[in-house]
Amino acid sequence: MKVIDVSEHQGIINWEQVKGQIDGAILRVGYGDDIASQDDKQWKRNADECTRLGIPFGVYIYAYATNEAMARSEAAHVLRCIKGYNLKFPVYYDVEEAGTEGYAKQAAQIFGDVIEKAGYWCGVYANLNWWNNYLKGLERFTKWVAQYNSQCDYVGANKDMWQYTSSGSVTGINGSVDMNECYRNFPGEMGGTSGNKPTPPPTNPTPSGTKHKVGEHVVFSTCYVSSSDPNSRAIQAANMARNHGVITSIKVGSKNPYLLDNGMCWVNDGDIRGMYGANAPAQHYTIQVGDTLSGIAQKYGTTVSQLCAWNGISNPDLIYAGTKIRVR
Repeated sequence: MKVIDVSEHQGIINWEQVKGQIDGAILRVGYGDDIASQDDKQWKRNADECTRLGIPFGVYIYAYATNEAMARSEAAHVLRCIKGYNLKFPVYYDVEEAGTEGYAKQAAQIFGDVIEKAGYWCGVYANLNWWNNYLKGLERFTKWVAQYNSQCDYVGANKDMWQYTSSGSVTGINGSVDMNECYRNFPGEMGGTSGNKPTPPPTNPTPSGTKHKVGEHVVFSTCYVSSSDPNSRAIQAANMARNHGVITSIKVGSKNPYLLDNGMCWVNDGDIRGMYGANAPAQHYTIQVGDTLSGIAQKYGTTVSQLCAWNGISNPDLIYAGTKIRVR
């Protein structure tokens, strides 16, 4: 999909001319804390015009947060502005301000919690350098990657949109505009053709497809697991359903449904639990410069003691880059 992102810097846009040239737009609501003077001066007009003309749109806010209070204020800023609008793309948290690198990942998580609790989809925007150096492990959100290049070199998961230039040209907009390739049909997934609030990510999606028997081993690219499973690296279904869709075919029991990425699962009394341990297929990881066992354990949903036991490691502080270790 061809998507533009705009702010007051593009001035007064002729959206009627723009409409036929794009598949969607991401509109800046403003920047920083929830202060009306920091709203984007063209935000409301842009949102009203896109709504009038049926142009699917999402929003972004330029972030300055270096603590929890600021991150929550930025989330409140967005929620105040988008109230009453039907978004067809996510709410994006734009992290790029110099001096916020060290807190950006944590700020995005706090911001995302607030946005998702309100029923909206959340994504994170950052350039390639930030994704590779400051936002590692931030896998819960859809990612919008900026790299002005002939291709996007980011290799992490959930890369759903790529900003490839700031020098685009679109009839109806004076001057240059950011251009993006979107690899995901957000308007189709988010649904909703009327009303003031977008359809939220499903918290308990209805399973469909082939039914499986209790005790049968099934491999899913995404599957539900019980929240009581201590070995799963599970996060709430509401946070993952928007990223991967609903493809598991087993009905989850009465417990709070969770989603698990890329595991072998087994069916037990209506629940699906992650099957890790002696009967699970082993998975390995090659240690990189800067890795720690605690970081690897967190990434793969296990513990440092389990990594040491699997790999015969006597000193957790002494690991070498290039060594392949079992992580599951």
